[in-house]
This record gives sequence, structure tokens and C-alpha cells, in this order.
Amino acid sequence: MKILKTYLLLLLLLTPAMASAQVPEIPDPNLNDIAMVFPHPDHGAVIVYNPTICQQIGAACGFFRAHEYGHVVLGHTLLHPSAYPAVREAQADEWAAANGRPNEILAAYYLFLNGGSSENWQVYGHPQQRAERLRLFAIQYGTWIGP
Repeated sequence: MKILKTYLLLLLLLTPAMASAQVPEIPDPNLNDIAMVFPHPDHGAVIVYNPTICQQIGAACGFFRAHEYGHVVLGHTLLHPSAYPAVREAQADEWAAANGRPNEILAAYYLFLNGGSSENWQVYGHPQQRAERLRLFAIQYGTWIGP
């Protein structure tokens, strides 16, 4: 039993590092979003991000990239795109809040608080709701540095 607990603890600690080491990030200034994850035959998945938008939103871009890693780690890329999209997006936000950099989480919080987010509120929630959800996740995981 002790070996199993040790294995699970190591898996939890190494998952963020393993995810970032195995998922290539590809800049695409033509991407019509901040970042997205796509299936890839050689890597399993790739994260494509728009460097122009990332430059405009600064540190918040790191949160969105962490959010996409969350989709990969949580196995969302294996699901049909229409399967529980709101649940998947909230789970990816939670993963990013647990594993992201505190300054990037805070930057995303302020971006959401000021109305920046997807226009698809049915999936992501209203930007202010998403900000509050992100704040609560970050508090839960000890990554919150905001007010």
C-alpha cells in the first residue's frame, strides 16, 4: 500500500512537468483564439497559441496555455468535442489554477474580471463568474496571490 501511495504522489507531482515536456507548443498568429489544443498523430496533442494575442494580454497568456495543458492531462482530447463542454472547460480552469504560475493566474483573473473571455458564455460562463471560479480554485490549491 505504501508503494502505491508513493507512486500516486509522484504521479501527481510530475504530471505538470510531464505534460509540458510532451506537448509541443506552436505559435500561429492566424489562430482565432488565444490558445487551443489539437490532436496530433505523433505527439498525441499539440497546443497552438496566437502570439499576437498573447503579447496583448501579457502574463494571462500563460494561464490559457496551462488551461490547454489541463485538457491534455485530463484526457479531454480523447472525448468528442460536444461531450460536456462546460464541465471540461471548468475542469481545465481548475487544473490551470492548481498547476499554473500564480502571477499568470492573477493576470487571467483580472482579464476575466474586466470582461475578457470567450463570448461563448454557455460553455465558459460569464467573464466575472469565470474570474470568481478561478479565484476560488486558486485559493483551494494555494496559488492565489490576489486580493
